[in-house]
Amino acid sequence: MQTRFYFIRHGETQWNKQGIYQGWTDIPLSEEGKKQARCLKKRFENEKLKLDAVYSSPLQRAMQTAEAMAKAKGLTVIADDHFKEINFGEWEGHTVAQLSEKHGKAYTDFFENPFIHPFPGEGSFDAVIKRSVEGFELLLKKHEGANVAIVSHGGLLRVLIMTLMGMDYTFYRKTWLSNTSVTVIDVKENGKKLLLTLNDFSHLETL
Repeated sequence: MQTRFYFIRHGETQWNKQGIYQGWTDIPLSEEGKKQARCLKKRFENEKLKLDAVYSSPLQRAMQTAEAMAKAKGLTVIADDHFKEINFGEWEGHTVAQLSEKHGKAYTDFFENPFIHPFPGEGSFDAVIKRSVEGFELLLKKHEGANVAIVSHGGLLRVLIMTLMGMDYTFYRKTWLSNTSVTVIDVKENGKKLLLTLNDFSHLETL
């Protein structure tokens, strides 16, 4: 049986707009983000979009986004720590420019290649890959043959999608996931994964 996953980034926050690292810092949606979440809800009101379960990072920006779309399908959001954003520790609350000035090479090396350089908080992208893939595999086993949405964060989702599709680590810096964008991956009965849609935010055209 085929299992379909919708990977969705949360709506905009003020820190997104200002280019500030959020990580595990629990920032709510901005007014624009709430509008985006309502557009996402309208997208999933389409009867052709089947959905059996909605999982979300427990951080409020993701939960607020997830609750809007889950409501369209009469579902309850299930919080799952596997899909929290990457934890950046003391770097959170700062912009790229501020971190470059304060930490110099320690930060710029990470920015150029985050897969081989350590950072505060979670410490390594290997740790991020381990927890996110573990969460995905648990849901794949639990919801075989179903349609599942995972509402999470830009950094975490890029790492997870890249890993699931066997992409080179350079994918992380070569793509972007916009707020409330939808990425669709089908998992066939034999385990083969097909990337059908990447970073689709066409529902925001109504804004």
